Amino acid sequence: MIGKQGRAAIAVTILCTLLIPAVSSPAGVRDRLQQIEAEREALDAKIEAGEAEAGTLKRRINGLNEEITILQIAINKLDRQVEEISRRVRTSQAEIDETQARIDRIEGIATRQAVELYKAGATDAIEALLNSDSLAELDARAELLGAAAQENTGALIRFGRLQIEIRAQHRELFQIKDELSEQLKSRSMAKAKLAQTKSRLNSDLASLNVKLQAQRNKEGDLMDESDRIKGNLAAIAARSAVMARGTSAEGYIWPVNGSVTSPYGYRWGRQHTGIDIDGYTGQPIVASKEGTVVLAEYYSGYGQAVVIDHGGGYATLYAHMSRFATSNGAHVDQGEIIGYVGCTGSCTGDHLHFEVRINGNPVDPMRYLP
Repeated sequence: MIGKQGRAAIAVTILCTLLIPAVSSPAGVRDRLQQIEAEREALDAKIEAGEAEAGTLKRRINGLNEEITILQIAINKLDRQVEEISRRVRTSQAEIDETQARIDRIEGIATRQAVELYKAGATDAIEALLNSDSLAELDARAELLGAAAQENTGALIRFGRLQIEIRAQHRELFQIKDELSEQLKSRSMAKAKLAQTKSRLNSDLASLNVKLQAQRNKEGDLMDESDRIKGNLAAIAARSAVMARGTSAEGYIWPVNGSVTSPYGYRWGRQHTGIDIDGYTGQPIVASKEGTVVLAEYYSGYGQAVVIDHGGGYATLYAHMSRFATSNGAHVDQGEIIGYVGCTGSCTGDHLHFEVRINGNPVDPMRYLP
């Protein structure tokens, strides 16, 4: 027959094989963990470089936003200028309308005077009075022709002066409108260029953020795998530790590898229905014996607790867990992790409260542990 130590060694080998099928030994798991840590360091360097690049792009975008602000101020100023020019246009148009009304009022008299000059053969006088380019030129020509003092040319002279004034006003307006058109064109081109540049930078930044997010996701996956492997290593260590302490004649193993800090019996004037085994938060707790989980929930002063039915009226209770690794109704094998040490419920520090019950009645667990 195989002795207790032999059975313990076989159990450790089986557990390690079941826990990590792809790795033949804890050393292989540790090698994989080191590889993951190296990959994470390399990935962190890439993420840091990517974030630096993103920072550069953001600064460029901030610079563009400043340029846009400056341009918007200039545009606002130009808008005021446009409004001022438009006001001047309206004023000039009103003046032109008024001048045109005056022209309309004297056009008949001026026409008759032009006809009289024409009949008199003074075509040069008509040409001088109606086709002068400036008021000074008109006055000079009229003086030379001796027509300024003649009553029969007064309306014609006023008509010519009004025409010169209207043409000058139109030329001024056309020039202002041309300048305005150039300014508006320049503004439109500048805005289009800035919008295009900002769009390109935003696109680059969005692409970079996608890349960074992918890297962060990969880092998260590596961290998850690293945590899983660390958990597996902890599980191997926990199982190995309790298995090394052997199996009792009744078929039980220690649920955690720790010293008993409080025994079964009366304590502080009341019955202590189990034993307290020293541990630390997150330390794996294993099933002391094969069985079916009949309770895995928060259970009054026990805190988060698990109860395993082993058949024949025997059951074990594991209390004050920080979290569960099994659920109600699950079948667990001896040495399988069912939860982790903590301090939930009524407790004063991290430990496992462990009970053995027969037909619901607590008994001294030390009689059943190796």
